[in-house]
Amino acid sequence: MEAEGDKPQEDATKHDPLHHPAREMSLHLLRMLETRLEAAGLVAQAESRRLLTRLQLRLLAVGALFIALWGGIVLLAIALPDHLRVPVLGAVVAAFVIGAVVSLVIAARMQASRAVGSLAWFLEGLKMDLEVLARSLAQPVVQVAPPPEEKRSPPSDVAA
Repeated sequence: MEAEGDKPQEDATKHDPLHHPAREMSLHLLRMLETRLEAAGLVAQAESRRLLTRLQLRLLAVGALFIALWGGIVLLAIALPDHLRVPVLGAVVAAFVIGAVVSLVIAARMQASRAVGSLAWFLEGLKMDLEVLARSLAQPVVQVAPPPEEKRSPPSDVAA
């Protein structure tokens, strides 16, 4: 026999707003979004480190290449006979201009990386998560229809 204060656990959870399925789904989606935001921090740190490292290495390579090329041009200017200096140094300058134009064209055609862990990959996943969250919050509440007995109109005096 149940005491007056003892209610079955099922009745308590049916009417408890803290255990409503919509609330649980919202909490789950919020936890998922929180996880995505934490991942965003990690991806942003990794991406910024990667960009800085690439930038530093490129600057180092450009500096070393500049010094080597400058030295090579000076060496050519000193070592070449007088009648070959202008055509050879002109060809060297033309080669550098052509190399610069080709590099700019290739750089313009390059696309951002979409590999796992890249910023584009992360933003795409975050976009999909936000779409799921928006759809789940926009779903209409389904109302349960009352049993057929409750739909009938009250008896009228005319029927009696």
